Amino acid sequence: MFVIVGRDPDRSYSILLCLGEIFGLLSIILVGLLFDRRVSSDVYNWKTNPFSYHPLMMTIGLLFCYGNAILLYRTFKQIPKLMVKIFHACFLIISLTLGTFGLAAIIRSKIITNRPHFMTFHSWIGIATIGLFVFQWICGFISYLFPKLSLDIRKGYMPTHRLWGKIIFLFSVASILTGLSEHGMTSSFFTMNDIQQSRRLIIIFFGIFTSLFSLIVIYLLSNSDYQRPPDQTDEKSVPNP
Repeated sequence: MFVIVGRDPDRSYSILLCLGEIFGLLSIILVGLLFDRRVSSDVYNWKTNPFSYHPLMMTIGLLFCYGNAILLYRTFKQIPKLMVKIFHACFLIISLTLGTFGLAAIIRSKIITNRPHFMTFHSWIGIATIGLFVFQWICGFISYLFPKLSLDIRKGYMPTHRLWGKIIFLFSVASILTGLSEHGMTSSFFTMNDIQQSRRLIIIFFGIFTSLFSLIVIYLLSNSDYQRPPDQTDEKSVPNP
């Protein structure tokens, strides 16, 4: 598919971005249905079932919003770079806010059910993702927005900023997929039980669409043909993300 649409960079980027957005939105819809009263007795309720908000907030924040945030420089090539920087920072704040809400939901859930915290690989990679996210955002803000470090430092830091952006996104995807798989196993979704069939299929297709979304995001980030061209400003020597 990537080879077929790869002749015209702008056109192929638009096509792949649209496909990615469809897969991302389908992931959100599916995870949103996981605690819908039509397929589950455990419905959305912050007081009695705060866990129900955990996968939804993490998917919207750390998958969809974060994936789009790191594509902004490629998506809006014609908008002045400073404006894209501000959009990028704000979009990441939204992503982090939703992710933090999702983290609060699982902590509250474990307090209510008297279960231990951070005992699984999923929980470790999840908390590492949030921590790295915060550190990356602070470094990027200081380096490129305010107080804005010297040109040489910004040029030198940009490859690292790009790399960790991808790593954090992949950490987010791994955390989300392992989390829902873990939830499915402990909830006996993956058994020959017709009552759980709907939820089992939701998780399976959620995993498929989430994987496709993440693959497209990483491909768009890794293909130099889609990179934003240098701006004719005083920052033209700083590589674009």
